[in-house]
Amino acid sequence: IQMLGCASAPLDSNFSRDDFIEECDSPILKPELEWEGECIEAPAAIVRDDKVYLFYGGNYNCHPQQIGCAVSNNGINFKRISDNPIIPNGEPGSWNASESGHPYVFEDNNGDVYIYYQGSADGGKSWYISRKKLNFDELI
Repeated sequence: IQMLGCASAPLDSNFSRDDFIEECDSPILKPELEWEGECIEAPAAIVRDDKVYLFYGGNYNCHPQQIGCAVSNNGINFKRISDNPIIPNGEPGSWNASESGHPYVFEDNNGDVYIYYQGSADGGKSWYISRKKLNFDELI
């Protein structure tokens, strides 16, 4: 079962193994919802309005993987914003019928935030990359 932990290192360190300390003694996010299967992976975080938004892939590749979101006030204690994925896999025959997963979050110079993610239509034989503009007011 894949789950997420949390560790930190001083910014002035060289980020070697000995520089990191565990910030908690239990997972910050683990699979609990049916659509998450046995896997939480590929976290991508962004800070907005003093909150950490964590986007993640739930379930293993093409089982199908879908994207969820959790939010935290401290970067350690996260609460899912929904019991459903915020970006599900697509309908049969669509470019992401097998998966919408492995999110990455990017904020441009205008303050617009996009989530980039991969999709597959054929069980992982081919992959496509897409993006979606995020509206944080709609996430909450």
